[in-house]
Amino acid sequence: MANTRAQLSELFTPIYDEFMLMGFAEEQQVAPKVFEIIDDKTKEYKTDGISGTGEWEEADELSSGGYEDLVLGYANTIEPLKYWKKIQVPFEASDQEEYAILKSKVTTAQQIGKGGRVKVERKCAAILYNGFSTACPDGQYFFDTDHPKNRAETGVTYDNLLSGPLSHDNLEAAEKKISDNLYDMKGLPILIAENPIIAYAPALKGTVERILSDRATERPGTPNRDINVFAGRYNPIEWRMLSAKEGGSDTAWYIIFKELGFLKGVYSRRPSFDNWIDKDIEAYVFKGSLMFECDVTDWRAAFASTGL
Repeated sequence: MANTRAQLSELFTPIYDEFMLMGFAEEQQVAPKVFEIIDDKTKEYKTDGISGTGEWEEADELSSGGYEDLVLGYANTIEPLKYWKKIQVPFEASDQEEYAILKSKVTTAQQIGKGGRVKVERKCAAILYNGFSTACPDGQYFFDTDHPKNRAETGVTYDNLLSGPLSHDNLEAAEKKISDNLYDMKGLPILIAENPIIAYAPALKGTVERILSDRATERPGTPNRDINVFAGRYNPIEWRMLSAKEGGSDTAWYIIFKELGFLKGVYSRRPSFDNWIDKDIEAYVFKGSLMFECDVTDWRAAFASTGL
């Protein structure tokens, strides 16, 4: 029996939108754990940091002075782009089984939402794994050995490129490099949270779990029982989108300071879903769309190694 327009109109309900939104979030998204996600309705989201003051100086009694010029950071513009996906259902869709599949919450509706989620996740992950070869606002690669202190003092540089595969010893070396290089534009040390993020592809899951466990080197049949100084110090985040299969790397690892707010994800339009009837081609049309972009605004967001 043919489906009537009244039957197909069941698809034009909030339930269909709900299914699409379920698809957008059907797997827990990782990007919001790593990036600061904000909403901004302007065409271009602009960042241009400004320094604080440097270390205080000694002052004599009844003396004037003590003024200091602030330093501008490096400008950056994030311009969200529109992404969408549409499907059409012809009026002639008359097979009862076809209609049932179309209406099913686990197929068409969720697939549209899932496609939007994957787009956002892939774009954010690419900021990290492309950071070894893509410039950030100061003109250096995101992960590089010679980031200038600020616009005025380019002769002083900092290094956020780590070395070697993820291991206990290399993580220890990374902590020293972070301590030696994580300074603000005025040369003051940046205090970080006790639990920075370690982000990695699934191939490193076992390595990460061993390094961050209470006893990092303990394995069945071995005598190693040393307490691990890294236990509880990091927030490990496994991210499939960082893998070689997704265009990234199965060996790279990243130490990220989300609280600094330098990894930005900007929505000018959150995922939304719409539907209408196209009488010209005699079809029901369903559309999901969003406007989003992401970027790094300051190299101090993270330190990373290619793992090689």
